[in-house]
Amino acid sequence: MLSTRTRRILGAGTATIVAALAAGTATVPAHAAGTQLRIFPTGTIQISTQPAPQPQFGENIHLRIGRTGTDVVTGAKLAFDTTGIDGLATLNVPGCATAGKVITCDIWRLDLENINITSHPWLSAVAGVRPGSTGTVHATLSAPGAETAEADIPVEIGGAGFRTKEPSEQRDVKVGSTLPSTLAFANHGEVAARRAVVEVYLTPGLDVATWPSNCEYAKDKGDWAGHGFGSPMPTVHGICTIDGEIAPGQAVKLNGLDLTVGADARYAFADYAVFPAEGASGSSAADLRRRMSFQRGTGAPAVLVPTSGEGIPDGLDMNAYSTEQEVLADNGADFAVNGSWAPDASGTTGTFTLGAVSGGPASIMDRSGGESAPELQVQFPEGVTVTGLPSTCRPNDYVLGQKSDKPLNKFNCEGLGGFFIPAGATNSHKLTLSVPAGTDELTATVSLQNMASDYEPGHPSAVMSWDRNPANDLLKVSLRAAPATTPGTGGTPAPTPTGTPTTAPVTDPSPAPTTAVVPAGLSDKDSASPVRETGTGTGGTGTGGSGSVRTSGGPLAATGSSAALPLAATSAAAVVLGAAGLVTARRLRARRNG
Repeated sequence: MLSTRTRRILGAGTATIVAALAAGTATVPAHAAGTQLRIFPTGTIQISTQPAPQPQFGENIHLRIGRTGTDVVTGAKLAFDTTGIDGLATLNVPGCATAGKVITCDIWRLDLENINITSHPWLSAVAGVRPGSTGTVHATLSAPGAETAEADIPVEIGGAGFRTKEPSEQRDVKVGSTLPSTLAFANHGEVAARRAVVEVYLTPGLDVATWPSNCEYAKDKGDWAGHGFGSPMPTVHGICTIDGEIAPGQAVKLNGLDLTVGADARYAFADYAVFPAEGASGSSAADLRRRMSFQRGTGAPAVLVPTSGEGIPDGLDMNAYSTEQEVLADNGADFAVNGSWAPDASGTTGTFTLGAVSGGPASIMDRSGGESAPELQVQFPEGVTVTGLPSTCRPNDYVLGQKSDKPLNKFNCEGLGGFFIPAGATNSHKLTLSVPAGTDELTATVSLQNMASDYEPGHPSAVMSWDRNPANDLLKVSLRAAPATTPGTGGTPAPTPTGTPTTAPVTDPSPAPTTAVVPAGLSDKDSASPVRETGTGTGGTGTGGSGSVRTSGGPLAATGSSAALPLAATSAAAVVLGAAGLVTARRLRARRNG
């Protein structure tokens, strides 16, 4: 469920979108047979009975157009027939030609399946029009050699319109707790609403235990690839239809839609949007129903109860029908690094593998980027040569933001993901190395780092407020493990190098102390107790906190996680989560100031 404002931001950022409307003519090429032009429904446009001076900066008809296939369409025209609003409203579209009751806009290029027009069409009521009056604008999109598209745009003047209250952020919420709905809104239209349609969008960590009987709900597994939005994130959607009159100026709040805080919650949010009907402009209900199967709730019906209206801004804002409840749970996720060295028979060449895993229990979502999911970093000692670097890794020759005059033998690799990292997420990268012969100890250091690590001193690993066990964010892996014995050839079994967890800064290839140090930005109470290695790993493998390690709380399992939940996956198979454009766009929602 995206607000009109958010959807338009998404549309502008999903591809290289250029202005679709411009004055002038263009040479018209022949279009492939079967090219169909498209006008996407807008829903009912609601405007005030108060006439607005023209032109306005912006638009209240948020129209999107497109075409099927891959051909570029030129020479197209978009026409608005205003006969159906004669005497009720006027339409102004800057840069377009008006002849009688038809406004025609030239489109110089149309090469996308779905794009917003940018000529700022603005509907304004005629003075003295009766509140509740309705009409229709008819739109036609045509081009030589392409199939014409037509659509009716319903218009309601002075109808019911809702404006919502911005709720306070809820902090330190306990996992397993129940939160009552915080949705409050008022009818700032000029006629009574007969019902309220509430659309609900819940991110991971929030759900409704029993949906009310006047609500329908569906769970989206998060396959946004078909929408161009990037990484997957499971979500829950609800559509509640609550009958009952809401008079102009009346404020109400929603009761009976309680949210549950799940084990995977840390930072989560509930989006609400409220409309007088499903077909209202900005409603996502039609799109949601097209791509998901909804089922009806079985609980007591949700109700609207009167409220004071305190905190609900005055006036009617076309984008003010939506609001968001942010929830910060008292929860965390244990991120850990792992690494291993597998030499071939020569002992001087082989494969170095590094990776990371989220031990949960919380899923991590970072909307602001201030605690962006960390990258993996590996520092090799002098004399080690990287002979094969995957596309997911790159050299990092910067110190405190300044490029070094010589290679640093330091490499950064993609982390667990960007915007959203579910519990159990893993990734892995394989580099091929050549190491010098000899017996002197060679140690590679694997760590979690973020962008600030390259600019701030004393910041050896990414500061992640959700990770209360930073000891396994850094790992040393020996590169002197001998090749494994091959049957029939004899040889000496490989030694058992240690994987020592530490968060001390790495300034040279010598072994680091085995006592964990709390990274900058974390207090002692947020960190695990100092960890000291008491056992060994095997086969040249180190996992942050792996092997037999002990804290003040007793021995830990080989996963290196102190979390109560098991890891969902610890294999080397990469789970690459791309940038999550969907919810990244959501964070661009401008906060309303009144």
